Amino acid sequence: MKMAINELNSLCRSALEGSGWTQGDYEDAADAAVWLQAMGLDGMDAISGLLGVARQERYIVEPLLADKRERPTFCAGLAGCLLAFELAWARATKSGTGTVRVSNALSPRLALYGLKSMCARGRRFDLSWTDRVGRHFATTSGHDENPGYLGFNAHAGATSPEIIVCCMRDGVASRAKPAADQNVAGAIDAAELDARYRDALWRGIEVDASHVDRLIAWKSKVLVPATQASREHGAGGADDGF
Repeated sequence: MKMAINELNSLCRSALEGSGWTQGDYEDAADAAVWLQAMGLDGMDAISGLLGVARQERYIVEPLLADKRERPTFCAGLAGCLLAFELAWARATKSGTGTVRVSNALSPRLALYGLKSMCARGRRFDLSWTDRVGRHFATTSGHDENPGYLGFNAHAGATSPEIIVCCMRDGVASRAKPAADQNVAGAIDAAELDARYRDALWRGIEVDASHVDRLIAWKSKVLVPATQASREHGAGGADDGF
């Protein structure tokens, strides 16, 4: 079935709220999942990994600062969606390069949207993540509207989902780029991602009905019961004049 981008975004936000996510996190996650779905990268599967899940992500920032002993930090929110990029940026500002490793990632694919959010920030980022398909790679120069998805290596999977974000102040070699001898497939350049998004704006996004039903089921958890008392207190739009 086809859905408009705004319609699907609103449904995803409500479903994540019903699943217990706080406002900032469910907004970021919904934006990421809908963008991925528009790109043809199965954002609805990515969001399914967040519904009803209470695991904590763990991250560590490198290089370690000389005046501070740093340990892995647990995050109740989505470190892999946007936080990791901000932390990498801050460390690169001090050290020339900053790397953030996120383990126990809830939905690693969402990190690609985090990379998109850094596209116009004027600094290069490299991203890699692992999931059941393999290890994926993406990058941005900091001067484009969209990142470049470099593809995935099906033989480089990990036993647990992981995200690596690298930010470079200068032309430093990145640990999140694929090595020259790696067999990477399925690349999508920035121009193609832009074309896919424009097409989704015009034609809507294709979504499987089963995914929509699951989102609606979670959304229902934040709805007020349809009773006379709830109507009297303004729920349901009965007094909106429609």
